[in-house]
Amino acid sequence: MDKLLEKYKNLNPDSSIAKIEKTAQDLKRRQYMPPFILEVKDFLHMTKEKMLEEYKRVMDLSSEDNELKSVISIEDPNDIKIKHLTTLLNQYLLLCGLREGDPNSWDIINELYEDD
Repeated sequence: MDKLLEKYKNLNPDSSIAKIEKTAQDLKRRQYMPPFILEVKDFLHMTKEKMLEEYKRVMDLSSEDNELKSVISIEDPNDIKIKHLTTLLNQYLLLCGLREGDPNSWDIINELYEDD
């Protein structure tokens, strides 16, 4: 968990508000929403600060929390937390690439949402 927390803390600074909003609008038109294990509020506007807040929120969930208990495919609450936070981090890194106009990131989205 310490390595995962370090990755969260070492995220690059946020894109400009204008880039965040434009990317969110572009992705909403595609009805883009990555699959997360736990609920993530307003992912398309996620910032580094919000990522750190989500990390803390998830890590603070008790093993008896209904949010964790509702996951039926994974039994161990710590495994749920790790898998969710890892998926969230990977999707956020993709989102950051989209915000900065990275062609490889957009290729991934276009392949998933347009090319089929």
